[in-house]
Amino acid sequence: MTPWMQLLLTILCALVVGYLLDRIHLPGGMMIGAVIGSCLLGVTTGQANMPGTAKTIAQIIAGAFIGSGITRDDVRQMKRVVRPALILMPCLLAINIISGLLIYRVSDLDLMTALMCCVPGGISDIPMIAADMGADPSVVVTMQFIRLVLGIGCFPLMIRFVTGGENAGRTRVIKTKKKKDYQAKYIALTFAVAAVCGLIGKASPMPSGTMGFATLGSIAFACAFPGRAQMPRLLRKLAQLLSGAYVGASIGTAQLRLLATLGLPVVILITGYTLGCFVIGFLLCRAGCFSRREGMLAATPAGASDMALISADLGVSNAKLIVLQVLRLVVVVLVFPSILSFVLHLFA
Repeated sequence: MTPWMQLLLTILCALVVGYLLDRIHLPGGMMIGAVIGSCLLGVTTGQANMPGTAKTIAQIIAGAFIGSGITRDDVRQMKRVVRPALILMPCLLAINIISGLLIYRVSDLDLMTALMCCVPGGISDIPMIAADMGADPSVVVTMQFIRLVLGIGCFPLMIRFVTGGENAGRTRVIKTKKKKDYQAKYIALTFAVAAVCGLIGKASPMPSGTMGFATLGSIAFACAFPGRAQMPRLLRKLAQLLSGAYVGASIGTAQLRLLATLGLPVVILITGYTLGCFVIGFLLCRAGCFSRREGMLAATPAGASDMALISADLGVSNAKLIVLQVLRLVVVVLVFPSILSFVLHLFA
């Protein structure tokens, strides 16, 4: 079979399984399904093939999607969350590093893979960055999926139980963004800006430079030309598909055996973020930034869009909380990889 046929077959298998899991609303379903579909193809037939170009394209699209969703108002609002951010970000980084080092000590994972498993970012973004930094993306995507399910499925129930009937207080109405009328020329322009910046980042020595620069370029474009930065969710799904297919195609029997040994790393990951939720929530509350419930929600390991829905379900509508989650997303993509790269050189 020619490489082109292998590529098309890999994408088809990834798309079929990804679409099915996405339709049943599994968190990160498109990416998880793409990993499973391309992995099954590779393990059973040995015909799975995804070039590194697919990973680069996926990183550029993901960066464009993150950046295009940030408005001038979001940037202005970020000044209001500086104090809670100065508490939240170092604490999340500490959890990331400590949990990663513990996983490294008790498992067969290499240090960078262990560190990337614990990054509090998006399931669509972190595995791509992990692959760029030399980590095992198959392990990272599995651990990130567990973290995502934990953040969406378990933490809200725990926070509701712990905070009881607490009145969230000090709430502000979250402004819902109007549905964009997407235009092909603006989508193409947004992708072009992200692609140029992403390729510059790829050539730079910065870890995760492709996605980081694509994100920064898209943010600048979105703020300079309001309403012109457009990335429909369908393209986000495409990025998840390409990234998942790339990860799945790289999984062989050796990687599958390694995935079966993740029991203790999962326990460390869950314990780290659970303790972090309590400690960070307490610190944010004592600092007067949020109520206890809001503080614990700020430390919940879920995505910014997920947090909006989770917060509303728990009776919290503080706009600062959502802006803080958006800031966390940007910082994790732009800053954390460089720090983790330094940690790698320090402890490896």
